Amino acid sequence: MDHLGYLFAANAFVWGGVLYYLLMLRKRSQALKKDLDLLKDILDKGPAK
Repeated sequence: MDHLGYLFAANAFVWGGVLYYLLMLRKRSQALKKDLDLLKDILDKGPAK
Protein backbone atom coordinates (compact mmCIF):
# COMPACT_ATOMS: atom_id res chain seq x y z
CA MET A 1 0.00 0.00 0.00
CA ASP A 2 3.04 2.28 0.24
CA HIS A 3 3.38 2.62 -3.53
CA LEU A 4 -0.21 3.55 -4.39
CA GLY A 5 0.92 6.97 -5.65
CA TYR A 6 3.23 5.36 -8.19
CA LEU A 7 0.42 3.12 -9.39
CA PHE A 8 -1.86 6.13 -9.87
CA ALA A 9 0.87 8.08 -11.68
CA ALA A 10 1.58 5.18 -14.04
CA ASN A 11 -2.12 4.72 -14.73
CA ALA A 12 -2.56 8.44 -15.46
CA PHE A 13 0.51 8.39 -17.72
CA VAL A 14 -0.78 5.44 -19.75
CA TRP A 15 -4.27 6.91 -20.15
CA GLY A 16 -2.72 10.23 -21.14
CA GLY A 17 -0.75 8.43 -23.85
CA VAL A 18 -3.85 6.64 -25.10
CA LEU A 19 -5.78 9.92 -25.23
CA TYR A 20 -2.93 11.64 -27.08
CA TYR A 21 -2.75 8.77 -29.60
CA LEU A 22 -6.50 8.92 -30.24
CA LEU A 23 -6.38 12.68 -30.76
CA MET A 24 -3.53 12.31 -33.25
CA LEU A 25 -5.48 9.62 -35.14
CA ARG A 26 -8.49 11.93 -35.31
CA LYS A 27 -6.35 14.78 -36.62
CA ARG A 28 -4.82 12.55 -39.32
CA SER A 29 -8.24 11.19 -40.25
CA GLN A 30 -9.61 14.70 -40.72
CA ALA A 31 -6.63 15.65 -42.89
CA LEU A 32 -7.10 12.53 -45.04
CA LYS A 33 -10.82 13.28 -45.42
CA LYS A 34 -10.02 16.83 -46.51
CA ASP A 35 -7.53 15.55 -49.10
CA LEU A 36 -10.00 12.94 -50.35
CA ASP A 37 -12.74 15.55 -50.74
CA LEU A 38 -10.35 17.78 -52.69
CA LEU A 39 -9.39 14.88 -54.95
CA LYS A 40 -13.07 14.05 -55.55
CA ASP A 41 -13.73 17.68 -56.54
CA ILE A 42 -10.83 17.64 -58.98
CA LEU A 43 -11.97 14.36 -60.56
CA ASP A 44 -15.58 15.56 -60.83
CA LYS A 45 -14.48 18.58 -62.89
CA GLY A 46 -12.95 16.32 -65.52
CA PRO A 47 -9.90 16.94 -67.65
CA ALA A 48 -8.89 20.54 -68.29
CA LYS A 49 -9.16 21.65 -71.92
